[in-house]
Amino acid sequence: MTTIEIGNIGSKEQAELLVSKLNGQTYMNFICEYGVYAGNYPLTVSTERTETSEDELKSMVLFYLACEAKL
Repeated sequence: MTTIEIGNIGSKEQAELLVSKLNGQTYMNFICEYGVYAGNYPLTVSTERTETSEDELKSMVLFYLACEAKL
């Protein structure tokens, strides 16, 4: 499994929106989760594809958010 941290999201609503938009998307089948830490919501995205590097995962998440997701 490859996992990247997106960073701290400012509100629970924003974190939930990103999770709902990213989960299960693309051929990488994103696994998106958030937690609660010091009033922020750290967000992670993972894939179970063993051949995927962190850089490839970051690139696909950015591509998907820029081109496909209508946030």
